Amino acid sequence: MGQIKAIILITFIGLAILFSGCTGKQEGTPTPTSTPTVTATPLVTVTPFPEATPTGNQTLVKLDSQRGFIPSIVTINAGDEIVWDNYYADTVTIVSNDRLFDAQLLGYHQQYRYIFKKSGTYTFYLEQNQTLNGTVIVKAQAIPTVTIPLTAPGELPSGTLYVDARMAKLAYWGPGNYELNSLQVQIFNQRNVPLTITAQIINGVQILEQQTFSLEREGSSYSFSNQKTHFINNTNVTLRLLIQGYQPVEYNFIEVDSLS
Repeated sequence: MGQIKAIILITFIGLAILFSGCTGKQEGTPTPTSTPTVTATPLVTVTPFPEATPTGNQTLVKLDSQRGFIPSIVTINAGDEIVWDNYYADTVTIVSNDRLFDAQLLGYHQQYRYIFKKSGTYTFYLEQNQTLNGTVIVKAQAIPTVTIPLTAPGELPSGTLYVDARMAKLAYWGPGNYELNSLQVQIFNQRNVPLTITAQIINGVQILEQQTFSLEREGSSYSFSNQKTHFINNTNVTLRLLIQGYQPVEYNFIEVDSLS
């Protein structure tokens, strides 16, 4: 009998231990908390209106303790000056709603001046009677337009260039049909002034060929000949020089039997 009780007691203790393990708090993997994303707000740069330059213009506004601002609304340009004049016997105090200046106490015929350097609408009142209001409307100062005069290019001074333009006699193939086989051009700078030149071979209104080059100093030169044969409809062949800073210059070709 005692043995049976011992077995029952051991079984009860084992069950108690088992149930105590099952009822314990279960440890799980914690759910991660998302980290809020901080978005930077870009700074907005506010460009203030530039202050206007004083113009020297003045506008008079009379102050009356009974009637207020005379006139009550004034329109001026930025840079203009307002002169408030108390022309009544009673003392008045002018106050700026926009805090442009401290309250100004004005006796009989005393004045207060203020130059409005920024555009906008500004309001004022008399401290003794705040129902008496005045308004100053300031228009933006016009930005002056700078006009740069355009100077026409001048004529190339005489003796600046020495030009030798020659061409072989044109081959005649019938009325209005000529063949330009060869030409040669030599250009010398005779002044110590750098020149940038575009040389054009012209026939009537047609540009047959052109070349651009520079003559940097006195004594420098440039030579060239035609790059191909040209078939033209008249014998008027000229050399036109477009020289930077100067008016175009034209030279007639000298026709020779041969170019050596």
